[in-house]
Amino acid sequence: MKQASNFPRRMLILGAVVLMTCSCNEPQKATPWSTRGESVITSGAALSTPAVPAFEVLNEQLPASAEALLVEASLSEDPQLRANAIEGLHPVPEQLGETVRHGLADENEGVRFVATMTVGLRGLCSFSHLLQPLLDDPNSSVRAAALFSLHKCGEVVDLNPLAGMVLGGDSTEKGNAAFILGEIGNPQAVPLIKNGVGRHEGAFDMSRGQAIDLVMAEAMVKLGDVQERQVIQAALFAPPERGELTAMACQMIARMEDDSLNVNLESLALASGPRKPGPEIRLLASNALAKTAPEMVPMGLVMESISSEDPQIRSQAANVLGSIGSVQYAPQLSMLLRDDDPRVQVAAAAAILRLNESSVVRQGDEVY
Repeated sequence: MKQASNFPRRMLILGAVVLMTCSCNEPQKATPWSTRGESVITSGAALSTPAVPAFEVLNEQLPASAEALLVEASLSEDPQLRANAIEGLHPVPEQLGETVRHGLADENEGVRFVATMTVGLRGLCSFSHLLQPLLDDPNSSVRAAALFSLHKCGEVVDLNPLAGMVLGGDSTEKGNAAFILGEIGNPQAVPLIKNGVGRHEGAFDMSRGQAIDLVMAEAMVKLGDVQERQVIQAALFAPPERGELTAMACQMIARMEDDSLNVNLESLALASGPRKPGPEIRLLASNALAKTAPEMVPMGLVMESISSEDPQIRSQAANVLGSIGSVQYAPQLSMLLRDDDPRVQVAAAAAILRLNESSVVRQGDEVY
């Protein structure tokens, strides 16, 4: 897919998230984490590194410039940017539909997964007829997403394949199927998901198995099993060598808006000394705080991260600012929207639309 002219939002989750990330043809690695709001087990391996130039910001209206950036990103050559663009446009239904329509036919399975999930998550049921062919998609996670969105749109579909995925040995489809069952919202799925916990049988390494089990715990919490919340809370205190579990726990605590661990999150974000976690985890802890106690967010860390040499860190800083939801940080987001890395631009655009979604940024606000 070619880039149209010159570049995307959140779920960059979140994000985003998603939120979901995209697949390449490299060997599968341990579950990555991202700044997206919706974090699921990725449909494949590592993300590609953008080789495209930064996007040009033409519109001086802050929300409008963010929308335009994400629309252009949805046509990028990079699948991660295309997926994040779809996720980032969730608050803008008038722009979201067209990007989803293109995403459903994308050559990349990760982008198809994000687009297919978006139909159900955002109620875009006028596209449900386009999901029928995806029930036969070569990728199992895309098929699972099609079942989810058709079900959410009121279609009669057989959800039994999701059970087989949850109990199976493929880590990607196992995690995504559990995530989807959590989104469907039927508490009767709790015993099934619980039965799938720990059933890895050497199909993948222990570290990835623990990450999958954590995703399954979150799905059960969504379905009303409050005891599984303790599993997520415990992961926040994982040893340093298992930092990916701490990162995932921060994201899940943010989504649950669990304020019972605010003091622990603050300690994690402000940690010092030889066992201090890296800035990625400290920013994820800050983002969780932003959802329940924005006054506790260590703004010194966030502002310092805006000028980091690492685009991943700058992206996460943008996500924290979006979660705080205050117009006073519009100048910083405007600067990040003009970053020289398109991934950072996408994160900033997503954060701006999240501000706009909460009616903090009005149409008259200009790019600083």
